[in-house]
Amino acid sequence: MHYRVKEKINKRFDCNLLVVCSQHIILCQEKRLQCMSFQGVKEREWVMESLIRYIKVIGGPPGREGLLVGLKNGQILKIFADNPFPINILKQTTSVRCLDMSSSRKKLAVVDEHSTCLVYDVITKELLFQEPNANSVAWNTHNEDMLCFSGSGLLNIKASSFPVHQQKLQGFVVGFSGSKIFCLHIYAMNTVEVPQSAPMYQYLEKKMYKEAFKIACLGVTDGDWQALAHTALEGLDFVTAKKAFIRVRDLRFLELIHSIEERKKRGEHDTQVFLGDVFAYQGKFNEAAKLYKRAGAEQKAMNMYTDLRMFDFAKEFIGSGDAADKKMLITKQADWARNINEPKAAAEMYLSAGEYIKAIDIIADHGWADMMIDVGRRIDKGDRESLSACAIALREMGQFMYAAEMYNKMGDSKALLDLYVEAKNWDEAFVLVEKMPEHKNSVYLPYANWLAENDRFEEAQQGNSIC
Repeated sequence: MHYRVKEKINKRFDCNLLVVCSQHIILCQEKRLQCMSFQGVKEREWVMESLIRYIKVIGGPPGREGLLVGLKNGQILKIFADNPFPINILKQTTSVRCLDMSSSRKKLAVVDEHSTCLVYDVITKELLFQEPNANSVAWNTHNEDMLCFSGSGLLNIKASSFPVHQQKLQGFVVGFSGSKIFCLHIYAMNTVEVPQSAPMYQYLEKKMYKEAFKIACLGVTDGDWQALAHTALEGLDFVTAKKAFIRVRDLRFLELIHSIEERKKRGEHDTQVFLGDVFAYQGKFNEAAKLYKRAGAEQKAMNMYTDLRMFDFAKEFIGSGDAADKKMLITKQADWARNINEPKAAAEMYLSAGEYIKAIDIIADHGWADMMIDVGRRIDKGDRESLSACAIALREMGQFMYAAEMYNKMGDSKALLDLYVEAKNWDEAFVLVEKMPEHKNSVYLPYANWLAENDRFEEAQQGNSIC
């Protein structure tokens, strides 16, 4: 920061204290305050009852700034640069060493001669709290409820009525803006960057999420923003949580909040289900399941564990008589086993869920004839689709005898006849075709061709003549 000369006053001034306003200099000489223009002209003077111990400019329009004045007799006054009449704020029993007023002008902090920091309500004059070991004090200009004070080599930061947070610091605090503290040490003015994590967590412990967010805006780490976002979300303060997640650009949780807000618009108001969703997104699955169960939403718990492939946990949330849920769960478990290349386990699960077609596909792909035969015998004869699929798979495996068993079970004589012809089991084919004369061409023509291929031409001619 660079400074340049604005005005020069070619006069000698004797004073104990001096403060600068936008258009004036305020000089203090024991009980007397003088308001001087930058040209050295005295514009106004105030005489106090007691020695002046401290002056603080608290802002205001140019040329009309307000000042706080603390006296040795404990009186605290407010004066304006353009007004000759001081305004009494309050009087305490001890002498004033330092003071400051909050940004809203509703609270006054005073350090007295006993190094005690006292905070008053300006309107009611009530003492709100006090803290020991202070030599200077300053309110945060960005937050009404936060102040800091220094003393005994320590910097103390206090938010609202919470305990102070301390760190080492030499010097006198003269200003507090956002996360920056301005400290005068001997002849140097130092700027100290102070993270606001500690007061933010103090607000979070009291579930004061909006206040915690205001503190976080003064300056905290990304980890603190994450903690604020998740804590507010668990407290179902979706507005604060949304703002915090926007800060850390966490789209996943922003989508969750949007989903919950839409459901609330549709009339859903079960906070336990909402909190269960939050815990599920955070990976706290057991807590989420307990909340779902408490809210009577066992289906959501089952779906959650099913999606996580935690099928044993999912089974705990199936109703005793809910066959559809049982079938759905087993089917999903089978799908998962199939995807992770455990075909036998998948086939068995499909069978237990009654998904015979899927089981038959897996068994056929791996050529497990014995298992296919067992499946075919297990299938009800009324399930023609599954029996047909099983018979076709057995034919492709060359298990004609067992395929015939399936066709007999389902009563498909035509398919059985075609099977005998395909297997060259002519004796069985001739017996069956006697009962089905309309299909004799389907038997005798393939039989005649087979005879010709085996150099039995005379018999082949007889077969053709029969056709």
